[in-house]
Amino acid sequence: MMLQLPVKQWGNSHAIRLPKSVLEALEVEKDDELNVEIVNHSIVLTKAEKDLTFQELFKGYDGEKFTSELQNLSPVGNEKW
Repeated sequence: MMLQLPVKQWGNSHAIRLPKSVLEALEVEKDDELNVEIVNHSIVLTKAEKDLTFQELFKGYDGEKFTSELQNLSPVGNEKW
């Protein structure tokens, strides 16, 4: 896919607008972040990995049974208990 996009003024900066087809190809949605890399005078955009929330990380996790035997340990050297 080759597109030509105009560079426009945006406040004190310059900006380009990415068409919907480009965002869909990158699977980017509103408020996602992009990594920008310059390689041989080219701009490479990749979708940034999201940091998962605690809830997202453990979604669907129901816990597991924990079984263990207690062990009585005795000092071997000069440990202070």
